[in-house]
Amino acid sequence: IFASFIKRTCARATLRLCSGSVGICCVLRFGRTAENMREVKGCGMRSSVGFLSRRKITGHPLMKEEFQRRRLAGCTSLYKRDLLGHFGCVNAIEFSNNGGEWLVSGGDDRRVLLWHMEKALHSSAKPLKLKGEHLSNIFCLAFDSTNRRVFSGGNDEQVILHDVERGETLNVFLHDDAVYGLSVSPVNDNVFASSSDDGRVLIWDTREPPHGEPFCLANYPSAFHSVMFNPAEPRLLATANSKEGVGLWDIRKPR
Repeated sequence: IFASFIKRTCARATLRLCSGSVGICCVLRFGRTAENMREVKGCGMRSSVGFLSRRKITGHPLMKEEFQRRRLAGCTSLYKRDLLGHFGCVNAIEFSNNGGEWLVSGGDDRRVLLWHMEKALHSSAKPLKLKGEHLSNIFCLAFDSTNRRVFSGGNDEQVILHDVERGETLNVFLHDDAVYGLSVSPVNDNVFASSSDDGRVLIWDTREPPHGEPFCLANYPSAFHSVMFNPAEPRLLATANSKEGVGLWDIRKPR
């Protein structure tokens, strides 16, 4: 996995990899003389990644982002790291829009956790817990385009709007049943769509009063499990219904 990257980064580095029942055991040697010969042994992929991400090779700092990009591009068996923080089943995850710098997760423990990817990959840093907590299972999540706000929906029939920087709850939007899907408009961060077990797809504007009536795009007797704005054509919105299947809507002319 690392051989081609090491050769390109430092001509004096040698690498030997051997697979085992526990993981990958590697031996790295830097330099050719007795004075500067160094050997570091690690067992398991995690120790190798941690070592290489912090090591300086021939005086040049090894950029973690570049190493991660090349390793993922050239690997045949993908590295896995468990992000430990939830107390129950995790039902929803979503990467942020700035190259995936952040990951948000939610599940049966009713909490929304925010993970910084660089810290999560190379340390045991704990996630940030957003203060807004659902009353039941969380089923869906969404970032706005600025990554400053996160939407979460779940079995408690509500959508909570979170402020990422402060962790505070900004607003709450109510359905009549469990919320299964969320999507933020790609051209207006104040507009988002939600799909629910109540058979409705609603279009909300966060600038409206909290108890204002949203626009009802669809009202079916069967549940909507997902909803998604088209990122290139924001007037188009796709839905997934338990009985009717996939629907494509022009929100300018919904009927």
